[in-house]
Amino acid sequence: VPVDTFPTGEEIDRSLLKNVKSATVKRILTTFITSLYRVFVDLYFTYMEINPVVVTNERVYLLDLAAKLDQTADFICAKNWGAVTFPPPFGRDAYPEEAHIADLDAKSGASLKLTVLNKSGRIWTMVAGGGASVVYTDTVCALGGASELANYGEYSGAPTESQTADYAKTIFSLMCRDRHQSGKVCYHK
Repeated sequence: VPVDTFPTGEEIDRSLLKNVKSATVKRILTTFITSLYRVFVDLYFTYMEINPVVVTNERVYLLDLAAKLDQTADFICAKNWGAVTFPPPFGRDAYPEEAHIADLDAKSGASLKLTVLNKSGRIWTMVAGGGASVVYTDTVCALGGASELANYGEYSGAPTESQTADYAKTIFSLMCRDRHQSGKVCYHK
């Protein structure tokens, strides 16, 4: 389905339900899929798999469902999502500093992200802007610094002065915690 469009009932029937013989079941599934797609878009899902779906007595039953939400939409959808806890990155417990920045992010319309990649690394970044943070990270890696890259993060969307100061304090606290024989650097943009 192209971005910013919604399939019609006819399109759903033709492309997804062409092998469904019962007109009643087809009508029920068409309504269900149309509604489900609206929820998928409105609540910023990035992935959803339902397998199997059973239709009985004009009711739809989802026997198994797996779904992922776009965590970056938290500031838009938190009220509708309710209490959602996102797992920490890379299958490990979040550092307290990552949790602190995530809490700042959740309370702001700005974007404040921090992932500690290597707490003993010597190359730290503090980059304004999601696109810029990707470019800086890619550049560090391309120049041979991947094993020394300590963090990935960004602050963008016009955080307040106090939010920016708190973000910087958190980065510097992590950076200054341990010594490195070659010293440490922090790239700021």
